[in-house]
Amino acid sequence: MSDNTKKRLMLFALVIAAILLILFGGCRSQQVIERSDSRDSVQTEYSESIVYVPVITYVDVPAQTAERETRDSTSHLETAFAQSDAAIKWVNGLPFLFHSLANKPQRIEHRDSVPVRNRYFRIKDTHYKTLYKTKILERRLTLYQRAMIYVAPGVILAMLVYIIYLRRRLQRRPDIG
Repeated sequence: MSDNTKKRLMLFALVIAAILLILFGGCRSQQVIERSDSRDSVQTEYSESIVYVPVITYVDVPAQTAERETRDSTSHLETAFAQSDAAIKWVNGLPFLFHSLANKPQRIEHRDSVPVRNRYFRIKDTHYKTLYKTKILERRLTLYQRAMIYVAPGVILAMLVYIIYLRRRLQRRPDIG
């Protein structure tokens, strides 16, 4: 193998090594999947009010009777709710006063205010929501990576110029062989 071929192989290996170093020397940014959970809170409403409503009620008066015997004269007594009669009865030759009292069957109207309680109770439900978002984490480049970014273009350009220079030089010289 001639010196020229060795130089060419050496240069080619150097170019390939530089390209591989540049390609694999850097690193990509790291991606993280971020999960965010959101939840709506439960809302409860409770209100209570008391309203007094006028109500008319009817009360049935039960019919009642009562009797009593005494030694007295006769009488009759009547009210809005009851009536009473008295009479003399002879028992074994002795006079006794018989007295009866009876309620009149009727309904009594009664006006009153009744409290009515109004209750309002409402619950809003809880809603869950989960979002997944891909986030790229950027980190500071190392000194080596920064050097590669700034120096690599100059090295590649210098290699290209050197390759062009060698090629022209080899084209001018006749092959010795």
